[in-house]
Parts: sequence; structure tokens; C-alpha cells
Amino acid sequence: MLKSLSGLLSRKLGKNPSGSDEYEEEIISMVNEGHEQGVIQESQAQMIQNIFDLTDKEAQDVMTHRRNITAIEGTMNLKDALAFMLDDTHSRFPVYLDNLDNIIGILFLKDAMRWHTRNPDYDNWQIKDIPSLLRKAVFIPETRDLSPLFKSMQTQKLQMVIVSDEYGQTAGLVAMEDILEEIVGNIQDEYDNDEPVIEKAGDDFLISGFAPLDEVSEALQLSLDDVEFETLNGFLISKLGRIPSDDDRSEIITDGYSFRILSVANKTIERVRAHRLPEEKKEEDEETK
Repeated sequence: MLKSLSGLLSRKLGKNPSGSDEYEEEIISMVNEGHEQGVIQESQAQMIQNIFDLTDKEAQDVMTHRRNITAIEGTMNLKDALAFMLDDTHSRFPVYLDNLDNIIGILFLKDAMRWHTRNPDYDNWQIKDIPSLLRKAVFIPETRDLSPLFKSMQTQKLQMVIVSDEYGQTAGLVAMEDILEEIVGNIQDEYDNDEPVIEKAGDDFLISGFAPLDEVSEALQLSLDDVEFETLNGFLISKLGRIPSDDDRSEIITDGYSFRILSVANKTIERVRAHRLPEEKKEEDEETK
């Protein structure tokens, strides 16, 4: 039953076959039977129902409205753009000229970091002028059905599309996560946790990567007033000099502390252990700066 159901759902997310009413009734019947037999859990049955609901929804129903879009001006230089991105909770940003109705591409955090580390001469270049830095922006109408959009984004390996209204102006954007949440429900990400931002652990501190840098400075008695980053994550990635992988457990020595990465998700440092260095280690650290 599960194999047959899987095949039917795969087709459902692609192209709707003829006789869609009978087709939908066939799957619903299989789902109900599977649920009664204990083969399909209630949560799975709900997911399948959500897949059918995609056919009744359009891009405008799930998009992030333009007023909530975090975008970057194309005339910003690479160094400033990278600092801005590291302090934000997103990893992909529309890039525009003049206003959001003139989006010229998409900038990925990992691409910006790669150019920064490999080609530092470009740090003061405007991001719109750096060759091959921006990825092509794909535009869709507000009325685009979600089911074929999902399949199209999968096929083209797109993580984001720009939604245009009937006048060609930017109405919003749809990320792959927006569509997935319509199927599986709200996706818990690295920003949705209840752990303390800064927690004392013996002589050490357990700190969230999203802790405001001024709070970290106060807790650790550091002077980081001249640092351009707002979060510990941005500060540590700048010291690391690269985007961390999910299994990265590097130790970052700076400002008299050892910051040991404990967890990384989506190229973002989630949590670290901060340990105050003994005086002799502090002196060594200062000498290497």
C-alpha cells in the first residue's frame, strides 16, 4: 500500500493527471484504509491531505510580502554586504537597484563569504559589479499554483523565487521552506529554541550564536565596542574566516577567550562554549594578532 501511495503522491506533486477527482478519491481512500489499519499515522495522513491542499493555493497565499523582505542594495560593497548578512537570520537575499521593483539577482551568504576569503581585493567593489557573484533571480506571477511551483523549484534546484504582481512590481517572495511548511507544518529552525542566550556552566559560558554582541561583552567582561557585528555568530565567523559546515567544531581564540563551536546549522553557529584563557595564553593571543 505504501509503495502504491508513494507513486501516486509523486505524480500528484508533479503534473495533475486527467480525471483528477477520481484520482484524488483513490488516494484519500487508500489513506483512510491505511490509517484504519495502523499503517499510516495520523500525522502522515494530515501531510497527505496538505499535499492535496497545495492544488488550491497560489504563490500569493504563502509568499513573504514585500514589506517583510530583507534585501540588499546592489551598490553596497562586498565587505559591508557580508557584515549585514552575517548579522541577519537569512542566508539568501534579493539584490536590487533603487527599489524592490528592480531586483537584479540573489546573493547567497556562502557565495559572499567565498569571494571575501578567496578574493579580498573585491571587498570594496559594489556587489552588482562583481562577476558571477549574484545568482539569477527567477520571477513568477502571484497566481502561480503551488503544486507545479514546488515541482519546478525542485527540478531547477531553486531555494527562492520572486513574486510579481499584475503590474510587474515585486509583490513578495516564496522560499522552498514556505511550501514545505504547507505540507509538513511549521519547520523548527535554529532560531526557534528556548535555550538561554547566555548560560553559566562552571567556569565557562554556553552562548547562543544569536546572542547580541553587547550582551556577550557584558557577560564576559570584554570590550568589543568597535566591532561592526551585532551577534556572536557574525563576530565568530569573521574570526573564523569561512562559513562553518554543520560538523565544524573549531576553536576560535580571540580577546582572551577560547570559543569552542558546539553546534552549527544551515551554515550558522548555533552554540559555543566560551572559556577564559589563563594570562599566559592571553599574552600569546595578543602576540599573534
